[in-house]
Amino acid sequence: MRNPKLLGLMLIAALAAAGCGGGGGGEQGGGGGGGEAARAAIVTDVGGLGDQSFNDSANAGLERAVSELGVETDVLESGSPTDYDSNLTQLAENGFSPVFAVGFLMTDSVTSIAPQFPDTNFAIIDSVVEADNVASLTFREGEGGYLAGVVAGLMTQEDTDFTTSDEKVVGFLGGQEGAPPVQRFQVGYEAGVEAVCPDCEVISQYVGATPDAFNDPARGREISLQQIDQGADLIFHGAGASGAGLFEAASDRNIFAIGVDSDQAKLAPDRPILTSAIKRVDNAVFQTIEQAQNGQFPGGQVVEFGLKENGLGLASFGRFDDQVPQEVKDQIEEARQGIIDGEITIPEAPQ
Repeated sequence: MRNPKLLGLMLIAALAAAGCGGGGGGEQGGGGGGGEAARAAIVTDVGGLGDQSFNDSANAGLERAVSELGVETDVLESGSPTDYDSNLTQLAENGFSPVFAVGFLMTDSVTSIAPQFPDTNFAIIDSVVEADNVASLTFREGEGGYLAGVVAGLMTQEDTDFTTSDEKVVGFLGGQEGAPPVQRFQVGYEAGVEAVCPDCEVISQYVGATPDAFNDPARGREISLQQIDQGADLIFHGAGASGAGLFEAASDRNIFAIGVDSDQAKLAPDRPILTSAIKRVDNAVFQTIEQAQNGQFPGGQVVEFGLKENGLGLASFGRFDDQVPQEVKDQIEEARQGIIDGEITIPEAPQ
């Protein structure tokens, strides 16, 4: 999910963790092997570094590769979608491999550029490009959304400083309509709420129909306030920078928010962010660089990341931990294990 800048509301938190497991494919040119250091680079989506979420998480994986693997790196930021082709081409011409396209909006560009550089490894996040020198790194966002939904469905039935059991209403704030990763978060969230609170109401609304919907905190705040007026006392967002508007509304109206991609409570400690559905783009980037350096770049493969692969997770409750009953925590853990064990199936699309 593309997440532009959070407009100074949050400070970067580079989340380092062990790389996910994954299969290896055949050797591809430029990826290195036998211990030779790779030269890895990323092309950010619009919004670039400093978005405190998606692009920054990818860059955290790149920086971890510098520290642990000794790779040479570069980052080219995209000011607009028209920069995608030129940025990918420039990095390939300069000998970087693997080259990461951070976001599904670069699907067409990778599809066009990768065949022109058959000896360069490319990786795209949140999309699938069928080419022998492209690794498609996808996430089962619905799993993270489901856990967020379990939290919301249970906590809206609790009387806390931020929730009331009087009205069982929760909200979802999406960024761009039709964005597949956001839709998967939404579908999982709604299923999670339904599983623990069948009579709860979920209000879901998107900011807009273009990529600009990820960078409109004023509209995000407006929608969040509307949902609060309809009774929502907990709102989950998958809206990039627009989520900053949710955090403002949550502070103003004293309700809980749930963040996305990074542990946003650490990035905005003054906001009532109960938890976050974390998406470990950093792990995916680091793992892929490590595979390339070992001569096992997964070219031509779709590599999925979910709870089992440490590609998704739920942040701790932090300073709000004492407001979450132990039975709620137990149910969340049961749901997490149920997903990992295959006992819980997340819907693929809105019902």
